Amino acid sequence: MLTKFKISIVLFVLASLISTGFLVTQINGHESGNEINYLYADLSINATDDRELVGFADNVFIGKVIAQTGNETDDFPQTQFSVKVLENIKGYLDGTVTVNQFGGYEYANGEKYLYLMEGDTLLKPGKKYLFATQGSAEGWLTLAAGYGEIPIKDEADHKKTKERFNKALEEEIPYKFK
Repeated sequence: MLTKFKISIVLFVLASLISTGFLVTQINGHESGNEINYLYADLSINATDDRELVGFADNVFIGKVIAQTGNETDDFPQTQFSVKVLENIKGYLDGTVTVNQFGGYEYANGEKYLYLMEGDTLLKPGKKYLFATQGSAEGWLTLAAGYGEIPIKDEADHKKTKERFNKALEEEIPYKFK
């Protein structure tokens, strides 16, 4: 009887160690061989102020992500997505555009690393977002790093987000290059 009790304790301790190891792995950002590294941007605007974000952006619009279309790695990874424009708030876009997001996957020494801006997640195909973007030499619309995409959960959230950014456009604080 005592032997079964000892075996139960050993199994419990092993299970606890295994689950703790899994949690530590998650906390360290290493999950199933995918290392996650967060990049931080030193922005020249207060991107948490909708008025400044709108003033910084060339285009602010609501769109639906269709698919990931590319991945560039120069100084750091960037990922491109095709996005169907649903509504403009600032600017005049239509149809499908390419949105560039700072962050993405990079492979080194047989490992897969994910780089993200300030705790961002990569855009998800099929999901709607409000986008705040600037044009680029490549013809992409590049998201304001870490703040240029706001997920839209449902129709009520769509309406609320649209109203919020229409108001921000009315009170826009234009960006001044320094």
